[in-house]
Amino acid sequence: MTTQQVYYRKWRPSSFGELAGQEHVSTTLRQAALQGRISHSYLFCGPRGCGKTTTARIIAKAANCLNLQDGDPCNACAICQSVNDGRFMDIIELDAASNRGIDEMRDIRDKVIFAPVQGRRKVYIIDEAHMLTPQAANAFLKTLEEPPPHVIFVLCTTEAHQILPTIVSRCQRLDFRRIPSETVYGRLAEIADAEGVAAEPAALRMIARYASGSLRDAENLLEQLVVSGAGSVSGEQVEELLGLGGDETALELVQYLLLGSTAAALSAVNRAAWEGADLRQLHRQSAELMRAFMHLQWGSENAVDLPEHIAAQLRGLVGQIPQGRVVRALKEWGAVNLRYDAPSTLPLELAVADICQAPEPPAAAEPPAAAAPAARPDSAAARSQPRPQPPRPPERAPARPPQRETASANVGPPPEAAPPYGGVPEFANAESRPPESPAPAPEAGPPEDGGVETRWREALRTLNRHKGRKYNLGGLLRDCKTNAVALDGPTLVLPFTNKANLERMEQEMEDPSVRQRIAEAVSGAFGAAYEVRLTLGGGSGPAGGAGPHPTQQSPLVRAAQSMGARVILEEEVEPQ
Repeated sequence: MTTQQVYYRKWRPSSFGELAGQEHVSTTLRQAALQGRISHSYLFCGPRGCGKTTTARIIAKAANCLNLQDGDPCNACAICQSVNDGRFMDIIELDAASNRGIDEMRDIRDKVIFAPVQGRRKVYIIDEAHMLTPQAANAFLKTLEEPPPHVIFVLCTTEAHQILPTIVSRCQRLDFRRIPSETVYGRLAEIADAEGVAAEPAALRMIARYASGSLRDAENLLEQLVVSGAGSVSGEQVEELLGLGGDETALELVQYLLLGSTAAALSAVNRAAWEGADLRQLHRQSAELMRAFMHLQWGSENAVDLPEHIAAQLRGLVGQIPQGRVVRALKEWGAVNLRYDAPSTLPLELAVADICQAPEPPAAAEPPAAAAPAARPDSAAARSQPRPQPPRPPERAPARPPQRETASANVGPPPEAAPPYGGVPEFANAESRPPESPAPAPEAGPPEDGGVETRWREALRTLNRHKGRKYNLGGLLRDCKTNAVALDGPTLVLPFTNKANLERMEQEMEDPSVRQRIAEAVSGAFGAAYEVRLTLGGGSGPAGGAGPHPTQQSPLVRAAQSMGARVILEEEVEPQ
């Protein structure tokens, strides 16, 4: 009984001229053979089924052929015949997936020194070279770089990025490309004619598109169809074998998706499932059609490989679909994963709902005009506007106990004649302040959209991010009771409960940059510039507000308060 060879082995190219879709590779290697400059090591990279191992065998023939024909092996001499029949002993093919260890590389290193048996050159073909372990690859480096003059190494891989750079640098790298579907179609037509198979051109084109650039996959599919169809191949056979629902089903689904018809698209998915179509193939077909529509919409028709009647129907939709919709549809559709749940329609149905129901981007609306703040006589309109805050209950007037005013400082924007950096600002006692100018002072009250407490908290949040010369400004100012902070005309009164913190703050405000930061925080929170007066109040101290509680004089308490701590509760315990 004669064993029938499969198509991809029977119709394997035997010369550089027969390589399909790899002209850049075949031209380079033919010229190298013609000039006698075949390299000692090659690295062939590319997807599966594009001719890497076949090209390695042609190199072996060209290096040993007794009668080269313009760089191509003659396929007539004893050497070529021996290679074609698989009897040539100087071609050693290894699968790196099963020979990936350091011992196998040492074995190669020990055997390359032996002379060829039949020809002039010995050729080692290592498939799936990326499977070599790092240790094996490193052990192979010296042999690969400087082999004996009678040895040629050809490494083939589909994962070039996994090859060690030290291996790549020692080889001539040739990148194989996916074979165009038109080239695959021509090759299938030649094989069908030679085999006497009645194959419909539409069926062969369908096989070529499905193979995605792999000639070996296409030849295998053709042989399956020939066997199942008793010597004939039709489009219906291809659809049945591959589980395709037909181009019309995928085209109908794509039209519904792009037009946003949810009910019709869901019905198309379920109808294809009821008819026994492979949902993975339907997903793949519809994605290819949407990709083709995107290219048609942007005018790049050269990238579209579809039958003319389908391309014509897609062109009819170009003017009806916004350009952004197909991009969004492709992203949603491409994210569907049917690898582990292919029989279920739910992943496709969810994608349909997302694509069809996604709202279009709203048109940019003009932002509402911001309400201008009330004009102030002191050019406050040029200052920052108050920030909106949620409504709060009416503020109760804080009880203002008698206070011993100690110091004040103008923390508004620095005047034109500001003291030099490092200069000490003048602090005047409250009782010794000069009388008010007869000119009417601008009215300063709490902002309309929030109370003093709210605005002061906002200023504290801003000052928490700033540090003075020694202390955090927000930490020091938190010593002022929030409910005791008050506005006195154009002055913001800050009563400290701790004298030490008051003194530290006075020291900090000697720095003009600190005064500027406080001025910016206050004006940003209150909507206008205020003079800040630092006082020593008795909000939680002894009666009369004469000073802080004695326990607050503790160095430990002072250190904690300088870092932002507050005294919550104090109790006096009588000695036993």
